[in-house]
Amino acid sequence: MLTTFKKTLRESPIRPLYLGLANSYRQFKRLFIYPPTAQVGVLDYDVYWDTKLDKSIGELSAWRRKRAQVFTDLVSDGDRVLDLGVGDGALLMYMLERKKIEAFGLDVSPKAVEFCKAHGLNVVLADINKPISDFLSGQYDYIICSEIIEHLPDPEGLLNSLRPFARKGIIVSIPNTGYYQHRLRLLFGRFPLQWVVTPGEHLRFWTLTDFRWWARQLNFNISREVPYEGTRGLKDIWPGLFAAAFVYVLVNERIS
Repeated sequence: MLTTFKKTLRESPIRPLYLGLANSYRQFKRLFIYPPTAQVGVLDYDVYWDTKLDKSIGELSAWRRKRAQVFTDLVSDGDRVLDLGVGDGALLMYMLERKKIEAFGLDVSPKAVEFCKAHGLNVVLADINKPISDFLSGQYDYIICSEIIEHLPDPEGLLNSLRPFARKGIIVSIPNTGYYQHRLRLLFGRFPLQWVVTPGEHLRFWTLTDFRWWARQLNFNISREVPYEGTRGLKDIWPGLFAAAFVYVLVNERIS
C-alpha cells in the first residue's frame, strides 16, 4: 500500500514537492544511519560486478551523469582520453556519444573489462596500484581519475607517475569531506559517510582547502575547479561548505 501511495505522489501534480521532501528526508537520515547493504571487511570486486550485472551496469545515476557531463565539457573533439578505473564504461560511452574523442580505459576487474570490450570500448586489464607506466601507451590529452584517488594508499605516487603521460591535464573527481552534511554527521558522533559497501573503500579524505594545498605540494596547478554536486544555489557561492563533490583539472606546474 505504501509503495502504491508513493507512486501516486510521484505521478501527481505535487511531484516536485514530494520529491524535494523525500530527498530532504533521505539526507537527514544519512546523518544517523549506516547503509543497509554495508559489509565490514575486504571488498570482493568480482562479487561487486556480479551484483551490478544483474542491476544497473552500464547506466549512469543522476550523480554520475552530472560528473560525466563536466568531464565531457572539459575535453575537445580529437582528444585522446584515458579513464583510469573505467568500471562498466558508462562514463566513456557517455563521452563518446557527445564528443569525437579517442577513448581508452583501464580497470582491475576482469568482469568489468569483459563488459566494456563487449560494448566496443578499448579497455585493458590493469592494477593501478602497480607501476602505471606498464599499462600506458604513448601520451593522452587528458587522464581521468574519477572517484579513484580516495581509494588508494598512495595517490601521490599515482599522480606523479601520470604526469609525463598527460599533455593537457589530469582530471580528478573526489568527494568533499568538508561538505556540511559530513560535518553534521561528525558532530553527531559518526564519521562522514562516503562509502557504499564497506567503510574500507576510502583511504584518503580531502576538504576543498586540503586539496588545494595538497595539489600545490605535488607541484600541480588547479586550472579548473567545478563543484558539480551539492546544495543548489549555495555550492557555487560557498563550495567548501555546500559542495558535496568536485572535479579538478590538474596541470603540471612546470609546463602550465
